[in-house]
Amino acid sequence: MSGSGVIPIGDVWIMLNVCAPGYTAQDHTHYWTVRWQAKTYPRLPLGGHGKRRRTGRAEIELGHVRRLVRFLAIETCAQEQIPQLKF
Repeated sequence: MSGSGVIPIGDVWIMLNVCAPGYTAQDHTHYWTVRWQAKTYPRLPLGGHGKRRRTGRAEIELGHVRRLVRFLAIETCAQEQIPQLKF
């Protein structure tokens, strides 16, 4: 998936804390499953591997984040939290 840059995955978790309170994220081998309300986004990439993944410093392409935000219908709030997102 193409994107216009990358951001730390830790910023995605901060954005979800604000815009989708009560979300859950389950770590699988190669992706995250994000659940919020009655929606399940099945394949958010992990970003980098190893220690960086656990600390939130791993980077993820903005295109993947945009797709997640659209799926959860939190565009306005998400763009306030991550200004690089353009809708």
